[in-house]
Amino acid sequence: MTVSTTWLTWISTSLILLLSTRNPIYILIALTTLLFLGAHISHRKEQPNWIGQNLRFLIIMITISTLINVIFAHTGRTILFALPKNWPVIGGNMTLESLVYGAVNGLVIGSLYLLFNILNLVLSIKQITRLIPNAFRPISIMITISLTFFPSIQRRTREIREAQIIRGNRMKKVSDWVPIIIPLLVTSLENAILLSESMTARGFNSKSSMKFSNLNLVTMIFAVFAVFAGWILRLYDYPIVISAILYVLGISSITLILLIAGKHVNVSHFHQEIWHPRDIIFVVMSFFIAVAMIGLQPVECLPSFLYSPYPILSFPEISVLGIILSAMPGLPLVFMKFD
Repeated sequence: MTVSTTWLTWISTSLILLLSTRNPIYILIALTTLLFLGAHISHRKEQPNWIGQNLRFLIIMITISTLINVIFAHTGRTILFALPKNWPVIGGNMTLESLVYGAVNGLVIGSLYLLFNILNLVLSIKQITRLIPNAFRPISIMITISLTFFPSIQRRTREIREAQIIRGNRMKKVSDWVPIIIPLLVTSLENAILLSESMTARGFNSKSSMKFSNLNLVTMIFAVFAVFAGWILRLYDYPIVISAILYVLGISSITLILLIAGKHVNVSHFHQEIWHPRDIIFVVMSFFIAVAMIGLQPVECLPSFLYSPYPILSFPEISVLGIILSAMPGLPLVFMKFD
């Protein structure tokens, strides 16, 4: 699995799963599979500290989310302790239900972080920027420059620091860092000017190459509004058919506009990604899994996905189908054995 589109399909399906449920059992299964997947990829990338760093982040995120929800949400019947009600904002009952809900939110945030962390681990910067539509090619170039800016700054800082240490500056006080800041600022400005001049000489983002017309812009606005309107109508229990029509209309219009605008952007790829049969199989499986998760929820075929600890804490309902779907983020482990 080396094709960037394959991983884009994987992260899209995993996002649908994690944003569709608050069942802690399913989230824990998804989180565990993500940790195994990340450990496997980090081992191949020779990054042994990946598990420890992400486990620390998960613990911190779950703790913060739990504390925030317990302090500010006073809903629930199982009272752990109470703060004086005359205390602004935080005064009131601290409940077990709010504690569990905050922990579940922390698990979801941690899982989302792992998703993008794994994507960043498995794909190069070039592959990530190639996922951006050609209509936004100038933006992708800017993102590439931004992503490479901080590593270059760190490298230059290390070089200047080593030169200062050789000259006898041991960097023990804050004032000792002044000889580093000034050369770093000067070299950064010089590199920025050289880069801008070279990009201008190559005709980057010239007005003659911009073909995104006003009609496309207006259509894009109406398409985004259609998707937003479908979501709002769904929140107010309007017929799901209306929301589905608005979703399909808006997403289809956005896709069509991006394809049309992208045809006017000339991009040369010197390295083409090679699709293998396993990549095609994975994309097809992920597509059907995503359709299943989206299509089964409106007809309430997955009631176990809908869980809330309020008003009183209860054990979450689980099903075999829910367990299978929640293990989907770990599906690349099966296909990566053949890489």
